[in-house]
Amino acid sequence: MKPTQQAGEFILPKRLQGLKPTLIRQFFERALPDSINFGLGEPDLPTPDFIREEAARITLDEQNGYTSHAGLPALREKIAEQYAHLNIGASDVVVTVGSQEAMTAAFLALVEEGDEVLLPDPTFPAYEACVKITEGTPTYYRLPAEKEFAFDIDEFKKAITPKTKVAVVISPSNPTGKIFTENDLRQIAEALEGTGIYLISDEIYSDLYFGERPHSASEFYERTVIVSGLSKSLSMTGWRLGWLATSQKDVSKAALVLHGFLTVCTSTISQKAALKAWTDEAEAAKQEARDIYAKRGRFLVDLFKSELDLNATEPDGAFYTMLDVRSLGDDIEVAEKFLQNRVITVPGVAFGKEAKGFLRVSFCNTEEKMAEGVRRMKEAIG
Repeated sequence: MKPTQQAGEFILPKRLQGLKPTLIRQFFERALPDSINFGLGEPDLPTPDFIREEAARITLDEQNGYTSHAGLPALREKIAEQYAHLNIGASDVVVTVGSQEAMTAAFLALVEEGDEVLLPDPTFPAYEACVKITEGTPTYYRLPAEKEFAFDIDEFKKAITPKTKVAVVISPSNPTGKIFTENDLRQIAEALEGTGIYLISDEIYSDLYFGERPHSASEFYERTVIVSGLSKSLSMTGWRLGWLATSQKDVSKAALVLHGFLTVCTSTISQKAALKAWTDEAEAAKQEARDIYAKRGRFLVDLFKSELDLNATEPDGAFYTMLDVRSLGDDIEVAEKFLQNRVITVPGVAFGKEAKGFLRVSFCNTEEKMAEGVRRMKEAIG
């Protein structure tokens, strides 16, 4: 029965009940001064100079009023061209305030009360929150820890039910750094074909890969909604420049209406400067970032083994590894020990049951800082 609201009393709407900051933020906010941050997934590399200089020029030289709700046509064209296999145009792209808004808009456009949304386990915790806001039900397919969190088609298939409305893939993955292979994505497409289920493909890390460029799920499954942006690939987290792109016109239209009421439009200055993201300079900057993060990831995984005798997953992309701390005890308790010794990590349980006993560790740090962080971790566990 719905609670009766008394005069002057505030009752939180059901869709918001139980929502709270993630463990990622909780550990970060409690960090001691001078902590080494292995917690947040934010690039430490600076935004490339050519983008910053362009933004400064735009600010000084141009009038920067509202754009259309959907964003600058020239920018939407650039984004659409990135997905040539979809044969989409500017009208199929919505420029959003980061990929987080694109993600939320996608869920609000697709999910109703009672719908199930199939998420990977481990998963980025914002997905579960978005599902609950839409009053849908989050369900999960395992990325088994015993297989280093690789995709398992049998786990995916058995998690699909008649109530499944949307499934989600994140590749490269936050939190595991693993990439869904071409075969994985083909298997997903085959499993979903004819079901009417929509697929949300989170590709925010798609430019951060350490081998072959990852495929987009949209290459294999028509009912795919792509969520992406420039935050990770060009160190533009604070610029809040993301997008939603899809060949499913009803979805993009619904997302556009939501976006217009939520934010009107993304920052005009960020949009204009972002046009530089499809240039030779930008490709060089992305390659430099890939090289740096690949080297750091290898360095950190090796360091965990040599200094702590602990195994960590080999990252395929993004800037995360999963550190196996099951031999040390509960992951929250281990992360707490490290926090008290001025090292921020994230307990794996923040990302789902499958990651319990692991810590997500970001390598958005210099090798010098990471070495100091591991030294402090070693000190904390005696």
